[in-house]
Amino acid sequence: MDGVAAIGDLNPVFNNAGGFAAEPALTIGNDVMSELISVRFPWKWNRLTIAGFPLTSYQQDYASEITNIGWLESGRRVDINNTQFPPPSYPLEVVRDLAASNSMGGFPEQCCWFYNRDLEQGIWPGAGLIYTNPIGANTAPSNKATNILDSQGNILVLITYGTTGDTPPEAPAWNDPALDEPEDWPVGQIIDDGTCQWKVVSPDAQGFRFNPRPPESGQVWLIRLIGQKRAVPFLKMQQKCNPIPDDEIKWFRDGCVAYSHRYSTNQQVKNRYPSMKAEWLAAVAEQARQNDREAESKGFYPTQALMSPGPCNDPGPYPYRYGWRR
Repeated sequence: MDGVAAIGDLNPVFNNAGGFAAEPALTIGNDVMSELISVRFPWKWNRLTIAGFPLTSYQQDYASEITNIGWLESGRRVDINNTQFPPPSYPLEVVRDLAASNSMGGFPEQCCWFYNRDLEQGIWPGAGLIYTNPIGANTAPSNKATNILDSQGNILVLITYGTTGDTPPEAPAWNDPALDEPEDWPVGQIIDDGTCQWKVVSPDAQGFRFNPRPPESGQVWLIRLIGQKRAVPFLKMQQKCNPIPDDEIKWFRDGCVAYSHRYSTNQQVKNRYPSMKAEWLAAVAEQARQNDREAESKGFYPTQALMSPGPCNDPGPYPYRYGWRR
């Protein structure tokens, strides 16, 4: 922000008796970061690779402890227990929304994210029930729900497969009277349940819904998802502009220049804000198009030659390999 504050018309926005103040600089930085990563083009420097996880028989919704998904870019389903190396994998369509459904199918076709609080949660299956690790199984084991609610309404996610104990798992109560109870307690606590273990996750964290549901037995699908991160809020002036790389920082700095006009007490300077912001957004959009020079991997392939009859080689991967006809 020092580089922005050095601009004559903008200096009063940042300058007070104590020097450069944290506000409105932090607000400006947060506004600019949110605008920058909201561009529809998926910046590679803002990419989020979500750890793979297996699907469970009959289960449509999967809570998690992830909190920084802005939107999902793409996904793949991996036939993880296939003896072929590498195991076959296929595209998984990511969408904005999916309704709860009882339909089942041999493989998931679509996925979207929800806040955990909006997902369907299961119930504890009872004592002495075995949760089998699906990785390495010949067919998908008939496990019960891997995210459940305890009696207090806390969301528990299975993190260790095993055999359930004699009593339902319960999130622990805060038991340190010398300290105030944390606002998010008991999020993050691990609960033993026989040889199984559950982890408490926040209702405000993000999980996933799939359509259709996996059947009772069949292939084990490992899900791999890629998304774009949410903007990381600036809380102090010493914070770095991660994940923006050095060669892209210009667009953040230019945005801060544009937004600084909004906070000027000089009306003439403030009047320039709409045009400055519009010019900056246009420049960012142009930069996004420059970064979009690489060809997409997806495309349309004809099933036969266009100018004369005859077969046509098909380079497309499943499920895109079925071409179109004249």
